[in-house]
Amino acid sequence: MTTQPPMTRRSIVLALQEITEDLGAHHDLVSENDEEALAIIDTLLAHADTPASAAWLLDDEARALTAGLRLLAALAADPQTRPLAEPLLADPPIDDQLAVVEVSAGLVVLVALVAFLQTKVSLKMNRKTSKGEISFELTKEPVEASTLVQLANLYQRILSPSSTFTADPGALEPGQAPADPPNTA
Repeated sequence: MTTQPPMTRRSIVLALQEITEDLGAHHDLVSENDEEALAIIDTLLAHADTPASAAWLLDDEARALTAGLRLLAALAADPQTRPLAEPLLADPPIDDQLAVVEVSAGLVVLVALVAFLQTKVSLKMNRKTSKGEISFELTKEPVEASTLVQLANLYQRILSPSSTFTADPGALEPGQAPADPPNTA
C-alpha cells in the first residue's frame, strides 16, 4: 500500500464508522452502549503484558484520533478486514452532508475496536449485573490464553500513544497461539 496524505479528523471517523457498520452486518455488535464497549475492551486489555484501560478514549479526542489511525492500519493489515479498510485508506471518505452531526472520535474508535475484536473471537455479554459479565470464546474452540495475550497486546499497541503498528493481526487462525505452527488443514 502506498503512503497517503494524512486523513482529516472527519475522514478517520467516517472510515471507522463505515468499517464498523460493514463488520456489524456480519457480526451483531454485542455492546449496547459505550459502557459495555469499554468493559469488553478493558477485559481484553487485562490480558496484555501491561494491562491498561481504554477509558481515556472517551476524554482525549486527539489521542483517540491517533489510535483510530493505528486501528485503520491494523484493519488494513488483517486479511479478514483488509478489503474493507484499504479502499477507505486509499480514498478517504469525505463528508458531503450539509449538516454534520459531530460524534466523539473516542466512541467511534471504541465501537470499531469491539467490531474488529469480533472478527477474531466470539463475544458473549451476560448482563446479570450493572457492569455486565464478559467472556471470550471462539466459535468452535476455547480461546487459548496466549491468543488472548496476543490480541490484548495488539490492542495495547493500537491504544498506546507511543506505538507504531507493525504486527499482522490476521496471522493467527482461530485457536492458534503465537508459537504454534501455521494451520495446514
